[in-house]
Amino acid sequence: MKPKHAGGRPTLYRRECCDQIVVAMATGLSAEAAAARIGISARSLFYWQRQHPEFLQAIQEGRQKSLLFWEELALEMAGGAPGNSQIVILALKNRSRAAYGWHHDAQRLEHSGPDGAPVAIEASTRNTIEVRSMSVEDRDALRGILLRAGARDEDQARIGHSEH
Repeated sequence: MKPKHAGGRPTLYRRECCDQIVVAMATGLSAEAAAARIGISARSLFYWQRQHPEFLQAIQEGRQKSLLFWEELALEMAGGAPGNSQIVILALKNRSRAAYGWHHDAQRLEHSGPDGAPVAIEASTRNTIEVRSMSVEDRDALRGILLRAGARDEDQARIGHSEH
């Protein structure tokens, strides 16, 4: 008797896929882009990582090689080689986000006060300047601004007083 087929489409997974994905990722590609390069879907990529420990190991090796690709490119550019620094920064940032979870750089802000009440906003008409932490030059500049502002207020007060 012939063994019964489990059903569904037969897997495309072959041991050679491990080497292919590492080689593709070593050119700087993400795992998903490397999967497309070797002809598999992102769905297969994630499924194979769960089903085949050697494939998961290949993805981890590929991530290291992809990171190495981008870091070496950044170092070359730092040494004067031509290139697009914004692309390199984006690629390195995305490698970091992928490794630590895509949500790690998200921030959540609450826009309500205690128990869901509106946020209480206190308007302040006073600005405080910590003069002791200012440089001598900044203090001199501030003194000049305040003196000019005071003189202008006095001039306006005299003009307003003479009109009445």
